Amino acid sequence: MPTLQDTFLKLPVDLKKAVQLDLCNQALRVWQDYCDQHKTLDYVETVCGTKQVVDQKLPAAAIAAVTAGRDSENVARRYGEPIAAMQDDDLEFPDSVKFAYYSIYNLFGRHVASQSIDDWLNVNQALSAHEEGSDYASILSAAIDRTGNLHAGHQ
Repeated sequence: MPTLQDTFLKLPVDLKKAVQLDLCNQALRVWQDYCDQHKTLDYVETVCGTKQVVDQKLPAAAIAAVTAGRDSENVARRYGEPIAAMQDDDLEFPDSVKFAYYSIYNLFGRHVASQSIDDWLNVNQALSAHEEGSDYASILSAAIDRTGNLHAGHQ
């Protein structure tokens, strides 16, 4: 019996993208909820010692760029500093928020910036944005069903 991973990986490219977009829209809600609780997100970049303010609208802009198929809001450039800060541990988030942020970043990288990012990695990151103990299989299955139904309706 095929696993959900097998089912996802066998999808056509456009449906894989649609599933990733569905899951990343869920991850975006995790990010936005965190931002609503923390009105200002800032950190000190240790190399230069400068205070940086996190662009809270960046993940939404990244998803909009994926949907549009182009980077009209300079998303790639805007991600440079916060991603470096996260990798340097200057900018830290709870795990679910970190996975939400990275999943959207990698969705953008894969589908707009044409980076070689594994589709399954993106799915895993987006699923990890959900609370620990969530039914990840059901979440993925529902995303596959939704996107498959949407795709069937457009044929």
